[in-house]
Amino acid sequence: MFIGHYSVAFAAKKVEPKTPLWATFLGVQFVDILFMIFIVFGIEGVRFVPGINEVNSFDLYFMPYTHSLVAGIVWGIIAALFFKYILLRSKPYTSSTKNRISVLIGLSVLSHYFLDLPMHNQDLPILFDSGPKIGFGLWNHRYLSMGTEFILTLVGLLLYFRATKPGPGFVGQYGMTLFSGFLFLLVLSTPFMPPPQSIPEFSTSSLIGYILLIVLAGWLDSKRIPVES
Repeated sequence: MFIGHYSVAFAAKKVEPKTPLWATFLGVQFVDILFMIFIVFGIEGVRFVPGINEVNSFDLYFMPYTHSLVAGIVWGIIAALFFKYILLRSKPYTSSTKNRISVLIGLSVLSHYFLDLPMHNQDLPILFDSGPKIGFGLWNHRYLSMGTEFILTLVGLLLYFRATKPGPGFVGQYGMTLFSGFLFLLVLSTPFMPPPQSIPEFSTSSLIGYILLIVLAGWLDSKRIPVES
């Protein structure tokens, strides 16, 4: 899953409007960002096998440090504690607000595993690489996997737009709507993009994409006004 992960980031805004969208955009893809770094240094591994499924060519044969269930829990706890005691320390929020934001950030990290679960082949470890691996294999059905990502993204965006209202200026009025259209375009086009030719190319292009989406989402979110419930 790619764009569908961001549904959780958008939905978090409905739970706590003060949650920064850039943070949940980072959270939902945090383990993939680590994975892209780890594969360059040989800490985790991927092979490109054309035809391994209908959506991509990725044989994700070794990724216990980022994509196991236990790793997701550990990284989620670290992220929540980092936000609560470092990034939110000086914010003029109540303690309960800081707790909600921190928990949402942690859950956004953990959500990656559970949204990958229906899509992946049986390559997601529970604890160690030598143990059982799970995955329900929607990547073997291109249009079903695309439809799943589309619906998840749509639901997340609907929740986000209920939690915020347009701000002043063109960007505040229309920026997030245009960004939403771009995300849907990625949902429809990503499965048809040519596969990467090397691990450095795969890692670099992915990291650039993640960073650009984080920055753009954070900027556009700052132009909208949270709706306090």
